[in-house]
Amino acid sequence: MKIAKAILRLYFIHICAFLAVGLSTYYPPWDILLAFLYLLVVGIEARKLEPYASGSRRAVILAWQGPGILLFLFIISHTTVCDLSNYAFFVMLFWYTPLMPVLSLLPGIAWRGWPLYYYLLLALPFIMTAYHYFLSNFQYDIGMTHDIPGSCGRKRV
Repeated sequence: MKIAKAILRLYFIHICAFLAVGLSTYYPPWDILLAFLYLLVVGIEARKLEPYASGSRRAVILAWQGPGILLFLFIISHTTVCDLSNYAFFVMLFWYTPLMPVLSLLPGIAWRGWPLYYYLLLALPFIMTAYHYFLSNFQYDIGMTHDIPGSCGRKRV
């Protein structure tokens, strides 16, 4: 049940960010700020997964990035039935709307006839998976946790 709640929270955040960033594109600085806010909120959600078991964290991440990975597979497979690869790229643009303002900051460089954002958009499912996985596994210690000599058992934090 905890896994389902974590997945639903991530989808709720994603859909709200989709709407917020989509509407804020009419106000140039706000779309970029909201894209970075989206990354911050997703990072906070990833940190909340730290106490979960490793398999549970992976399940949450794969369920959250599943649509992006599925669209990526449609695109690279060059599916010709109903020309799904072109529609998959279009849908992938919508799925990653919260991050499109960040991609718009890239220079207009083309490689092999395709703009740079095209390749980064294809990599976003894996970039976001790695971002979420790293933050959910990242353990940090703010200070020394051993006893301070002569401190009567107090710990340094």
